[in-house]
Amino acid sequence: MEKQTPLLSIRLEILPGTTVLEQIENAKAFGYGAIALPGRFKDRWLPQLRGCLKDSPLPMASLSLGFRNSLISPSAEKRAACRDSIVELLDLCAELGATLLNVPPCLIQDNAERITDTGGYGSVSERLDALLAEQLPAIGDAARERGVMFLLEPVNKYESDYLNSIEHAAAICETVNHSHLGLTADFFHMQMEELKPADAIQRSSKWIHHVHVAENTRVEPGPGSLDFAPGFRALKDAGYDGLIETECRWLSGPAAKVLPESVSCLKSVWTRA
Repeated sequence: MEKQTPLLSIRLEILPGTTVLEQIENAKAFGYGAIALPGRFKDRWLPQLRGCLKDSPLPMASLSLGFRNSLISPSAEKRAACRDSIVELLDLCAELGATLLNVPPCLIQDNAERITDTGGYGSVSERLDALLAEQLPAIGDAARERGVMFLLEPVNKYESDYLNSIEHAAAICETVNHSHLGLTADFFHMQMEELKPADAIQRSSKWIHHVHVAENTRVEPGPGSLDFAPGFRALKDAGYDGLIETECRWLSGPAAKVLPESVSCLKSVWTRA
């Protein structure tokens, strides 16, 4: 029996509307089944969302970013501050009913300080792997206590100089082996970092608990040149039944036109994959 299309979600900030509730209502009208929240901008939407959450026609599915400092900062104090901020985000997820927290370990734009020497390891990357893996069990425990999955998101080399491939993230997940630790596979980043994204998905599928989609120019899926079908087939073969989140930065046209078209495109590609 053909597997149904996974639940489609969309980032709140890309939706039209003068209020948060109107944005969520528009998401439902466009065909989405859940909302993804941008942690980086939470001061803009959180007060309103708290006021209208009981009236929301869609659930809150995930939260991305919003943490302070970095888990791989050279400063132990800043790493501790990052962990504290992640626990705060896990608390927020639990409050809002979101079951996924998505975190790239380090972003260049937010964290200028870097570890640049091997420190006795075979490479800087190996040293950073060990530093990250050391902190993840406690974060995973905090996530489990709140009913949330903590997800590592690999991003492209222009946004981070560490953890660029999903197989790298999967290797860390395998090392830590925590029930509430996984990874996010992002098609926009994979087009730049994976020679064959579908093969990388197949090899990493055990740890994939979330999927991000956007076009090659980071608009909504559909109007560009990115072929989602091979990756969708790999997800289907692996039995993936999580969310597919539209995580675009802008739209190719009016939202009321292009977002319903994007929903139809994703459903069609999944069915045909």
